[in-house]
Amino acid sequence: MQPRPVTRRALIASLCLSAGLALTGGGSALAASAVDLPASGGGKERVLYMAPANPVAALILFPGGDGHIKLGTDGTPAAGGNFLVRTRDAWVKQGMAVAIPDVPDNQRNLFNYRTTDDYAADIRQIIAYVRTQTKAPIWLVGTSQGTNAAVGGASRMTKGEIAGVVLTSTLTRQGGKPELKETVFQANLAAINVPVLILSHTNDQCNLTPPSDGASLKAALKGSPKVEMQTASGGLAPISPPCEAKAQHGFYGIEDQVVAQISGWIKANTR
Repeated sequence: MQPRPVTRRALIASLCLSAGLALTGGGSALAASAVDLPASGGGKERVLYMAPANPVAALILFPGGDGHIKLGTDGTPAAGGNFLVRTRDAWVKQGMAVAIPDVPDNQRNLFNYRTTDDYAADIRQIIAYVRTQTKAPIWLVGTSQGTNAAVGGASRMTKGEIAGVVLTSTLTRQGGKPELKETVFQANLAAINVPVLILSHTNDQCNLTPPSDGASLKAALKGSPKVEMQTASGGLAPISPPCEAKAQHGFYGIEDQVVAQISGWIKANTR
């Protein structure tokens, strides 16, 4: 079942929810808004939106794990530890608008859902909303299991809807648990026709996201005009398991460096 399109009246009503409030979690002082958008199956997805003046690009950021960021009406993600969520201010300081979706309220989580037609339809709703806020080129950026969402959306948005894709700590291998059966290879990677950056930590110890899989991933992206593989290294000693956010998998201790590295590539490859 496809969601209803975003109407101007619906957007205004949603924006009244918390437009212009300031984030307080994680020491942020940047203006943010939380907007509720239609989701597949009659649900709603709450999205955090932040932007500088005149953004050079707009990034839809897809966290990993179960997808929950527990976004409150005040624009604060109660579960904000994921790499892409905890660096939200840094992206804005690089000149990027950011939109970070929570799990739709009619879904328990995003496990094995991110590469589906329904979730791609939800991504389209986010793109439609971002288009009401800025004309900046839109990029899909995922980390860990969020890379499934980025490629799932990009494989269906091949008519100029997006400008590019960034994949960090890409989920290329299945795990033993039922919720770990979806990988980026479930998406039609060959259909993606925009530039793609693949970035890994050289010492990522997560068995689901080995940096060595980058070459096979690049080969599968045969429709992209440009696929570049980059690495990052260093950081702090892990304080979480290897596949979680506070380890090399989540670029722990080098967040600003990685954000700057990715932002520079996006700026260089944005028309």
